[in-house]
Amino acid sequence: MSGGSTTLKSLSLDAFQVELQRWLENPNRKPLLLKGIRQSGKTYLLKQLFASSFPATHYFDLKMNSTACEAFLSGNLDPELILQELEFIAGTTIDLSRELLILDEIQSCPQAITALKYFCEFMPGSFIAAAGSLLGVHLSQEPFPVGKVDITNVDPLDFKEFLSATGEEQARSFLDKASPRKPLPQTVHKRIWQIYGHYLAVGGMPEAVQVYINTVQNGEWTAYNAVRAVQEHLVDGWISDIAKHSGKTNALHIEKVWTSLPSQLGRDFDGNTNRFRFKGVIPGRKSFRDLEGPISWLQKARMVNLVPVINRGETPVSVWEKQSLFKLFVHDTAILRYMAGIPLKDTRVFNPGFYRGWVAENAVAQELVANGLRKLHCWVERNSEIEFLLDGTSGTVPVEVKSGINTRSRSLSVFKKKYNPDVSIKLGAWNFSEGDGVLHLPLYAAYKIPELIR
Repeated sequence: MSGGSTTLKSLSLDAFQVELQRWLENPNRKPLLLKGIRQSGKTYLLKQLFASSFPATHYFDLKMNSTACEAFLSGNLDPELILQELEFIAGTTIDLSRELLILDEIQSCPQAITALKYFCEFMPGSFIAAAGSLLGVHLSQEPFPVGKVDITNVDPLDFKEFLSATGEEQARSFLDKASPRKPLPQTVHKRIWQIYGHYLAVGGMPEAVQVYINTVQNGEWTAYNAVRAVQEHLVDGWISDIAKHSGKTNALHIEKVWTSLPSQLGRDFDGNTNRFRFKGVIPGRKSFRDLEGPISWLQKARMVNLVPVINRGETPVSVWEKQSLFKLFVHDTAILRYMAGIPLKDTRVFNPGFYRGWVAENAVAQELVANGLRKLHCWVERNSEIEFLLDGTSGTVPVEVKSGINTRSRSLSVFKKKYNPDVSIKLGAWNFSEGDGVLHLPLYAAYKIPELIR
């Protein structure tokens, strides 16, 4: 671990930067809308990372600045009039052909969301970026400018970004170049595996990562206690959001679903992740229909990743989905560990314990989603199960997750015999390798899967 002088400004955020660059260079750009859970770094990305591409940036927090919000409340959605009011409030001119306008916490001013449509239509190509918490929830309740905005999702840091943030660029360089045909030197593999253990405890929420960087020089125990305080604060804030934005009765149901996730994932003591069970979560409610609303709310708030469980492996796998069969994973694995009460001292990746299997699966789901694979599936047929099933360019790709070094895999053998996939992937505690038509990757390299199946 590098010293505490490193800051999150060293983040590469590769995919995000590529997407922003593409937006900047597109002459037909629409207003940009960032979606993500609260405290996922949306404001930092816009104000610090993105704004450096412009000669001037004009920032308005529509939650804190009620006057700025009023510019959208007059009933007149003429972009020129709105812009004139914003210029008056800011005391400066705003040239949207070369300067960036940031509308933060836009969910607090629904009319501003509607106004994006008219900026797109009457001032095309303008540099306008908006962000807000719980946008998925709010957008389901307000008229949305369909086709008039470019939407980008902001997820927690993945492992490669954690390496960059914590100054482990040399380790990242080794990892980026590694592949099943080019394993890592064993000393590097062991070092990265150790860092991965830190990542699973700290997670990818920017504030938690920054606190870890700032305090680790005082000792890992001090750093982890500081991180846990941040995680507690984040979870309390999300629960407050639930109460504030969903109504009293619905809020209680949503909170019960949210707090049930650790027990849902670890219900059996064999280390496997279980599909979501409806009975016992909310008193008197025991069907999918009873809990569909709370689950949907958590999805829209980007607090959970839903993975349908299917019983057929032919592509496209989405046609085999059943609405009531799925697994729910927490958006950030370290938050799951906090909610489950996994001991702070457990900084090795997978100490003996029944929870190591479902922690591994949650971590893989998080990596896949952060790297663009948002449609994940789990395959279960009879007594066989493959943790993740993906649509690759050459067909269905099974991804099996192991929390240790046991390479035996009856389920993968069953799947391969029945569906004959071109590519199969196994994730575990091992180094990179390949053999018998299977690509072996270490768990920390799950972010590489999208490039392997394209």
